[in-house]
Amino acid sequence: MRKWQSGSFERHKISRPLRSFTPAHAADSLESVDAEALWNRGKRLLLLDVDNTLVQWHTDRCSLEVLNWTKKAKALGFEICIVSNTNQHERLAKIAKSIGAETVRGRFKPSRSMFRLALMKFKRKPEEAIMVGDQLITDILGANRTGIEAIWVRRLEGKEFKGTSINRVMERMLTGAIYQALVAPIDETGDTVAVERAKPFAQKTIVHQFIKFAIVGGASFAIDFGFTYLFMKILPWNGGLMSNHLGALLIRDFPSLFHFAKGPSEAALPLLTAIASLIAMTNSAFMNRAWTFEIKGKEERAKQIRRFYLVSILGQVFNIAVASGMYNLIGDQHLAIPKIMGAAVGAIWNFAGSRIYAFRGHV
Repeated sequence: MRKWQSGSFERHKISRPLRSFTPAHAADSLESVDAEALWNRGKRLLLLDVDNTLVQWHTDRCSLEVLNWTKKAKALGFEICIVSNTNQHERLAKIAKSIGAETVRGRFKPSRSMFRLALMKFKRKPEEAIMVGDQLITDILGANRTGIEAIWVRRLEGKEFKGTSINRVMERMLTGAIYQALVAPIDETGDTVAVERAKPFAQKTIVHQFIKFAIVGGASFAIDFGFTYLFMKILPWNGGLMSNHLGALLIRDFPSLFHFAKGPSEAALPLLTAIASLIAMTNSAFMNRAWTFEIKGKEERAKQIRRFYLVSILGQVFNIAVASGMYNLIGDQHLAIPKIMGAAVGAIWNFAGSRIYAFRGHV
C-alpha cells in the first residue's frame, strides 16, 4: 500500500467499478473520527469492525483511547453495533461489553447480510448508519453495497490473520486509483503528489532519501571493505593468510567453479566478499528503514527487512561479479578499485529496489 493519507474522497471522480471500494473518508484511527460531526449530519448508528480497528488481531482489550471515543459517541446518542466475521464468540462478547455495544454476525463481509441485519436490529435506514473499518475489500465494499457510508481507518499495528494478507495485496492495487479522488489537507498528510512536484529539486523527498541512502551506503561500504580487507590481507591461518589457504581449498575441491581464478587469493575473494557484504547489509537494512525512509514502529518490519535482503542480495550478485572481474583483470595490488566499482553498480540497484519494493508504501 502507498503511504497512508487521511482525508475525504470525492467518490464521483472514481470510475464506477472502483467506486464500491472507495470510502467517504479516510482517518488515521478510530479515535480521530469526528463523531460529533457525524451526529450533526444525521448519523445515528455506528457500525464497527473488530480486528485492527477496535483491537489488535487475537486480542480482546480496547485501548483507553478507543474506550473514551466510544463513550463520547454514546453520550452523543449513537447506537453502536459491532459487525464481525470472527468465530471467537467469547472474545467478541468481551469486546462488545467493554464498549457497551451490540453485535451482529452473518455471512462474511463484503456480503450485505450483516449490514442488513444491523439496520433491521436497530430499525435504521442506510443513510442513518456509518461503517468504520480498516479493510477496503470487506468493510468498505460491504457497507457501500448496502448503501451505508463508510470510513476507512488505518489499521492498528501488529500481526494479522493470514487470509487478510490477500486482501492487503488487493488494497495495494486499488489505493493508487482511489487516492486520486482524495481531498487531503497538506498539513495532515505531508507531501502530496502535487506538492512534491512543485518543490525545488534540492528539496524533493527522493533527493533527500538518495542522500541519506548514500550516507548509509558509505558507512556500509566502510564496513564491507573493512571486513573484506581483514579477511583477505590480515587474518592469519597456519603461518600464512587465511585467504590463500581458503582459496587453495576452493580451487582443489571445486575446480570447475573457480577456474577463473589466477591464484588462491582471487578464488577466495567472492566468498569472503559475500560474508563481509552480509554484515554490511544488516547494518544497511536497519539504518535505511529507520533513517532514510523514516519508518517507525514494528508494523511490517520483518517483511520489509526480508524484502530489503532480497534486493540487497541481488545487488551483491552484481557487486561481486563486477568486483571479482575487475580484481582478476588488474591483480591483487589494487583491492579498492574493484570494490568501489562493484559497490557503485550495487548502490544504484539497491536504492531503486529499496524505494520501489522493499519499503514500498512508506516513500
